[in-house]
Amino acid sequence: MAEDGEHPPDGRLIGGRYRLTGRLGSGPAGTVWRARDEQARLAVAVKEPLLPGDPADEEESRRLAHRLYREARAATRVRHPSAVRVYDVVTEGGVPWIVMELVAGESLHEVLRRGPLAHTEAARIGLAVLGALRAAHAVGIVHRDVKPANVLLESGSGRVVLTDFGIGDGHPDVAPAGFVAPERAAGPGAGPASDLWSLGALLRAALGSAGPGPLGPLLDRLQADAPEERPGAEEAAAALRDLLGATPVPPAPRHTPPEPEPEPESEPEPEPEPEPEPEPEPESQSVAVPETERGPVPSPVPGPVPRARAVTLGPAPASPADPPPASPADPPPASLAAPPAASPADAPASPADAPPASSADVAATRAVDAHPAPPGEAPRARPADPRRRGPLAVLGLLLARKPGAD
Repeated sequence: MAEDGEHPPDGRLIGGRYRLTGRLGSGPAGTVWRARDEQARLAVAVKEPLLPGDPADEEESRRLAHRLYREARAATRVRHPSAVRVYDVVTEGGVPWIVMELVAGESLHEVLRRGPLAHTEAARIGLAVLGALRAAHAVGIVHRDVKPANVLLESGSGRVVLTDFGIGDGHPDVAPAGFVAPERAAGPGAGPASDLWSLGALLRAALGSAGPGPLGPLLDRLQADAPEERPGAEEAAAALRDLLGATPVPPAPRHTPPEPEPEPESEPEPEPEPEPEPEPEPESQSVAVPETERGPVPSPVPGPVPRARAVTLGPAPASPADPPPASPADPPPASLAAPPAASPADAPASPADAPPASSADVAATRAVDAHPAPPGEAPRARPADPRRRGPLAVLGLLLARKPGAD
């Protein structure tokens, strides 16, 4: 993309999304372009593989294009800080274009033009490349093209990045001399051990005229002729870490959206102190007293026996609160009125007309007179004279008297 933000006139759009903006480099395996992802608005690197012929016409080119597409898709699963990130694979004109992470920096090949590396720096780069190879081998990918031109050193961070995972041309005759394992030149094919042989060749080239020094024994074993005589990836990593003094490889930044910053944690409020539990009150202890020590139980003192009172046969005397007795002329209350069937001739008009005392009343009066009350007691009540009874009492006697009682 030009400085003014416009696409150059000859900018080619790949896959309807990636606009080519400039050439980054080229070689026997193809050309790497700088491009602009117009959907994600991100600068990327796009590799255009170089095939021996047109895939539409030649079976060999078609077979190679199919293998490159399959392995490039598999490379999207490689996850390691020192492995270049493969974003996408698009087919344009039968050729698979590989869209990758754009790393700002220079290749190890360009760095070595200025002179060899120190042993510790070579060990650091070798440990990072080995980690990327192990991640690729874990998903079934063999690099087949480990060389200084495919190792990038990111500017500013110093991150080591291995590129072109499984998407090299695969032909040993076009690979740089000294970086192809013997079994590949003989024809058996490439495997994880072939990548380790190429790693040994890369470290030996990085040390140059300085000599292998403490890395010599490891490099000799890595570049053994027989693959089975070479150390495994874990053993080689342990030897490089021992040389570095267990110095970790610096982590690699990823071109991913930044994560939101965590909110500052607020200081936790002090927990309230628990209130002291009230001390339990001492339980009162009851002492059982033997029966032999108990005193005699006092018997209740009998009180005075109430004496029987005489029952008054006549009507109770009127209290001051009671209303005065009605006169013979006053009509009785409605609740005590005589039945309507009674005529005025049936009820006595005056106390003189009251019926004579019955034999029972006379006998009761005589009994009271014969037996007077003892001294100190109230006199016994005498039966009331029927002639002195009020009209209500007389009316009650008349109503209660049965026919033929006299």
